[in-house]
Amino acid sequence: MKSSIPNAYKQERKKIFNKRFGVIFNGEDNLKPLITENVIDLSPTASQCAWTYETFLSGGGFELDLAKVNLSEDFWKDFSPEDLLNEVSGSVSRHQGAFIRVGYNANFEKDSYKIIPFELCRVGKEDSDGYSGRIVVSPNGWGRDLKAQDVDVYDTYNPRPEVIQAQVERDGGWHNYKGQIMFFKMQDMYVYPLPLIDKAFNFAEVEYHMGLYYKSTVQRCFEDITFIRHRKFPSDTEERNFKNNIKELSGVENASSKLILEDEWDDEREKSGNFKFDTIKNEVKAEKYQHFEESSSNFIRKAFKNIPPQLIDYVAGKLGNTSGEDLVKAQSVYNALTAKDRQKLERLFSELFWNYKENINPTNNWTIKQYSLLDDGTVNQ
Repeated sequence: MKSSIPNAYKQERKKIFNKRFGVIFNGEDNLKPLITENVIDLSPTASQCAWTYETFLSGGGFELDLAKVNLSEDFWKDFSPEDLLNEVSGSVSRHQGAFIRVGYNANFEKDSYKIIPFELCRVGKEDSDGYSGRIVVSPNGWGRDLKAQDVDVYDTYNPRPEVIQAQVERDGGWHNYKGQIMFFKMQDMYVYPLPLIDKAFNFAEVEYHMGLYYKSTVQRCFEDITFIRHRKFPSDTEERNFKNNIKELSGVENASSKLILEDEWDDEREKSGNFKFDTIKNEVKAEKYQHFEESSSNFIRKAFKNIPPQLIDYVAGKLGNTSGEDLVKAQSVYNALTAKDRQKLERLFSELFWNYKENINPTNNWTIKQYSLLDDGTVNQ
């Protein structure tokens, strides 16, 4: 007997190159990062999971105290390496990658860093070795109305002095030089990393639509839906007055529970009447909603590297559903599950701050402390 394979399993990942902007699309419509952001933001569990994963990535900050180091080009603004770590972790938690602009001074030393929103960046066409020499940034997004002159083109990260010098000369001097962009990815299998929410996209949408259903139900004050059928009115004015009267009697909140239809009927018992009322009762049990909610939440947690439920599903008066000891164990488990990802961030920061203009970390120790909670609920940093 021949196996039946879902079409989704047969789809190959294709690189779509756009000649107009010279970039490889991220998603078939080039809007996958924006969709990812919206899907996470519209799902309570997905947004909580992304925040929790981000928190465990940045942990308790670096072992070496760098809070007083100011990386900002603006004297009045404080921006420490830990602030940069938090911003990178936020981008990685949602997209599994980050775009970091690296600035240089005339001594070819790194002197500034800035995270560019992931959804604004696209990678240029790759050469035969799989290397892309440019990153294209659209400050206003990648909608259909985007014009070629509205994007900014950056060179990809390459800190060699001879490379930087050639780029500076090409741009007409240091005052025109915009620096380079490092594209950090948690996985190198594809041009763009796969967001964790990809594995639970449908379940995040379920939560969003459940929210819409709850909203519409509450707006009609949990009333059943009533169909008001009427024969043709003698004039349009009388019909409008009738509908307005129904809305006033129902109230704005309950207007959606009344559906008015023009109709004819031959029921002998109501043959002489001009109106007929039918009711559709909501027979769905609350337990069914609970099943969909809990299942969706469970699948989303699994997508974010199997976050233990104690770290997500809080109950009133407690940090978790069970004892404090279980919460500590759950925290320990998730620290272990995210350890490799923190190691990748540590290697990233070691590279980012190599040849920085100041020797802020003489030991080159970029170890990130594990995230921990004390019994009183405070963070141990």
